[in-house]
Amino acid sequence: MESIINMKLLAENELIWSWVVANSKMNRERNASGVNSYEQELNFRPEEFLEKHIHKYGQVKWLDLCCGQGKALIQTGEWLLNKELQDKAVLTGIDLVDAFQTIPPNITCLDFEVRSLVEWTSTAQFDLITCIHGLHYIGDKIKVLTSAFESLTPEGLFIANLDLRNIHIENKDTEAYLLNCFKKHDIQYDRRSRILECKGRRQIDFSLTYKGANDEAGPNYTGQDAVCSVYKVS
Repeated sequence: MESIINMKLLAENELIWSWVVANSKMNRERNASGVNSYEQELNFRPEEFLEKHIHKYGQVKWLDLCCGQGKALIQTGEWLLNKELQDKAVLTGIDLVDAFQTIPPNITCLDFEVRSLVEWTSTAQFDLITCIHGLHYIGDKIKVLTSAFESLTPEGLFIANLDLRNIHIENKDTEAYLLNCFKKHDIQYDRRSRILECKGRRQIDFSLTYKGANDEAGPNYTGQDAVCSVYKVS
């Protein structure tokens, strides 16, 4: 890890032009369910999660961060349309690259936004927030996590892939520090699957200051090159 710290750390406006970020294709064409899908990553079908939420609460909002082409969102919109539930759902996809598939004209519950996640904040609250293999390419991962936790409804679920080895806290045991923060706020992290889950809105101060990101950290557990985010304790 010392070699990472000795390398140049990139600011967010530099990182978005990194070849690692620009070439990331982890979530570009992922389906909602079945082969190469959100279902495989999350162990549940997003469309069924949304349907159950609608039946229980009357409406549902899903925010997909780093949504790639938005294929899973479009498929879910079509599924809701066929179930005559589209008017009770709001689906939103955000990605850094404008490579979204065309939304069919009969899908009216879905919108896409092109923006950097580290600049994202929301006054709206969501019942489901997902980030499938997107945090690997984000600079200030902690800021994105904090914003996502705060944007949940009381019954909402945030679920994402997170490799703790892609975060470095200077002069600290990074994994122990973060796992302690997660445990303190009842956030679940599976060290084997590297899936992070937060149920219900949280306001968390990680007491960390972001210093920059290194795009030369090499492959993480996915086998793809990832970005290492560097922090110091505030």
